[in-house]
Order: sequence, then C-alpha cells, then structure tokens
Amino acid sequence: MKVDIVFHGFPGRMTRGYMSWSSVVYLEVNDCKIVFDTGGMVERSEVPKRFKDRGISLNEIDIVVLSHFHYDHAMNFDFFPNARILLHEAEINWVLSDPDDWPIPKYLFPALEKTGRLEAVSKDIEIAPGVKTLHSPGHTPGCMSLVLSSNTMPTTVLAGDAVKNLNELATGEVAMSWDNEASAETIRRIREIAKVVIPGHDRVLEVAEDKIVAATSVRETIIVPAGVADLDKPRLIELVVEPTCQLIKK
Repeated sequence: MKVDIVFHGFPGRMTRGYMSWSSVVYLEVNDCKIVFDTGGMVERSEVPKRFKDRGISLNEIDIVVLSHFHYDHAMNFDFFPNARILLHEAEINWVLSDPDDWPIPKYLFPALEKTGRLEAVSKDIEIAPGVKTLHSPGHTPGCMSLVLSSNTMPTTVLAGDAVKNLNELATGEVAMSWDNEASAETIRRIREIAKVVIPGHDRVLEVAEDKIVAATSVRETIIVPAGVADLDKPRLIELVVEPTCQLIKK
C-alpha cells in the first residue's frame, strides 16, 4: 500500500479568518488509485501540478473519498473526471437539509450531484484491500475517515476533520464541532484503532500509550512578490510548526 501526502494540513489561522490548509492524501492499493479529500480553493491551482509531478494522471484516479462537505476539503472534486466520489449518507442528508453551517459550499453540491458519480456510503465498507471507511461524526454528522491496514505499515487513520490537530487527538476537546460529545467519542475510537493519524490540519501524529507525538515539523512559505516589500526579490515568510508531543487526557 502506497500512502503519499500530497498536501500536509497546517494548524493555524489568521486574524482575518481561517487559513483552511487541509491535508490531501493519495493512496495506491494494487491497481486502485484513491484520493482522500481534494483541498480547497487555495490549493486549486496546485492540485494538477502536484499530481503531475508524481507521474499520476488525474484521469486515472478510481475513487475520491470526501471526508465531509466543507469548502477546504471538497472543493476540487471536479479535477478527477473518472472517479467514483464517496460521501457519507449522513453528510449528504445534512447538506440537503440546508443547515446553518457557513463552511458548506452549498452552491457546489448540485454540481457534485450532476457528475452522476456521487455515491452515498451508509455503513462502514472496504473500498480496496486494507482500506475501510469509518463513520466519524462530530465535526459534521457525516464525517468519514479511512482506516488503512497493511502488514507493511502501522494501522493508520486518515481522519479529515474528525481530528483536526494534535490537541484534539490528545484531549478529545474540539473546536467548530456540530456535536462535541460525538466528536469526543469519535476521537476515542480513533485513538483505540490507530497507531498513526493523519489529521485534517496538522502534522502526521503517532499514538503512543500515554501521549500523542508529532515527530516531524510542518512548514509553509508565504511569498510576497518582488517589488512589493523588497525591490529586487520576493520576500519569503516561513511558517513552521515544530515536532512536539502532548499527554493523552484521560
């Protein structure tokens, strides 16, 4: 099983609003090619380039799994014209109920339906060998994770925003949740299942007996064009979150 993080999530926000830099993960299992989440508008110009750089044709993707229908995770499904698009049934019903939830791009859902490739997931299923869906309600009613099981890697959960960052995985306490109690229960289940968690907006996290470890850093660069701040060159502003760990709250 091949697991490739195309975009790393970043755990930050700005005074003007949310950065919304979410994780996008590519999976390859035998001949099946899967994309978990498709990023937001900020990644839109970069999505085709990053897949091309990996030698992967967007036309070859077999399955797109949307963890939930928020703008920073579901915006770019249209780049994958031949893929089945999986979204949990509870999420579809919730979006169709017209909830008061500003991150839902309501104008985009009719376009998703119009593809004719949207499939409602009503129960946990295996979509490829060693790749199973996991209903993960809390952040939204129909949040859906993927559980990856292989004898070549530790059990890994692609969590989307069921787990946004290290603090949520360690404490079970979440921000921006449809149901805080459901989120806490989902996080408890994920901690029981996973040795590794790829969250929606943070570094890769390792689940130890008593703590959550972010063993690597994550960085992004803001580029200020030449002539704006420095006359002769772009100015690079580096954003870095270093490795760290946090004790699990019992």
